[in-house]
Amino acid sequence: MRIFLVLLFSSFVFISCDDGDVISVQLDFDKTLTRCGDETSSSYILYDTRNDPFESLTLLFPNNSQAEAIFTPEDSGNLITIPINGNSVRFNYRTYTADPNTYICQDIPDASVSVIDNYEASSGDAIFTTTFEDDDNDGVPNALEFDGDTDGDGIPNYKDYDDDGDNVPTINESPDPNGDGDLSDMKDTDSDSIPDYLDMDDDNDGTDTKFEDENNNGNLFDDLAIGANVARFLDGTVNTTYEIDVVKVNQFSRDYKVNVTLEDIDISILSTDSFFLGTYKYTVDYPILD
Repeated sequence: MRIFLVLLFSSFVFISCDDGDVISVQLDFDKTLTRCGDETSSSYILYDTRNDPFESLTLLFPNNSQAEAIFTPEDSGNLITIPINGNSVRFNYRTYTADPNTYICQDIPDASVSVIDNYEASSGDAIFTTTFEDDDNDGVPNALEFDGDTDGDGIPNYKDYDDDGDNVPTINESPDPNGDGDLSDMKDTDSDSIPDYLDMDDDNDGTDTKFEDENNNGNLFDDLAIGANVARFLDGTVNTTYEIDVVKVNQFSRDYKVNVTLEDIDISILSTDSFFLGTYKYTVDYPILD
């Protein structure tokens, strides 16, 4: 008798009849996927495990141009379909004698763990949908930064950790002092209605902030005029211009989500048109050279 997948309260129950025996398997996975392999590996594995009982769902596929498009797509919402062939692309449900997390990714698996049952699909499709969001971690919510490119450096504000290009990172210019997402309390040193994080001349002394780095070390907070208790770039009473050659490298992070759905899967304990395997999440830090 062919096995059918029944979805009930986020749990999967598979029932099979074979030679009079009844097998009931409840797959209550959390759908949070983990990855084996990196850019130097010949293949990747995305997998989900549980420990009561000891089970795993694994999807193996080669590290090639399709995998690159899955894990580092150019566009959010990218969709890749890879056919399961039982060779280079494999989907397995397995049961174990102990915790499979010490077994799946290891070159030399834990000798105390053994596979009890192994069920494998010989066909079907693995469908990967990758979305991402960028964040420069500058203290300003992304939703409030889709307003262009303040310093005209070709890096949009939501990916620019120094929005005004004055060599003082946005987060150090107090765009949201209390961190509540409301920028009404943002710092505006010269009271010109332009917050410091978007103002190339914070103290309105006629000298752009980045040229007030007296010791040319990229830290403008340690440059004070004699007798002053505030940095030159925030001191409207001094406006000496200094030559600088320090330009900080811009950085931002990209939060990825890869949703994996399996279609037309047929193994001895499972037959289904569509099965959501889970989501793999990861963050990559990217430098951008100005």
